[in-house]
Amino acid sequence: MPHCSIEYSAQLNEIISIDALVEACHRGLIESGLFEVKAIKTRAYRCEFYRVGEDASNQFIHLNIAIMPGRSDEQKALLLERVYDAIALITAAVSSVTIEVTELQQQHYFKAIN
Repeated sequence: MPHCSIEYSAQLNEIISIDALVEACHRGLIESGLFEVKAIKTRAYRCEFYRVGEDASNQFIHLNIAIMPGRSDEQKALLLERVYDAIALITAAVSSVTIEVTELQQQHYFKAIN
């Protein structure tokens, strides 16, 4: 834990490096100091069909960081800050960048490690 899923508008491939975005986001998660490094998972999903506001040329990036319960509001704020600081330069030209931290319900989460 955590699982970071990045959704991004399709045309961003032409504007930014998605690989660099994933790496920067992953680095921000590590630099938060809140997680065991080997447990951090980051991935990106391209969205072909989307709308942002009224302008069809607007793009977006949305990060969802799913974590287990037990972290304080201050720790979650630190996490948001570290991740945004890590991706800010890469995403400067993007119309909309959002990040959310969600807590999983431990009784509804399963993990198998081989």
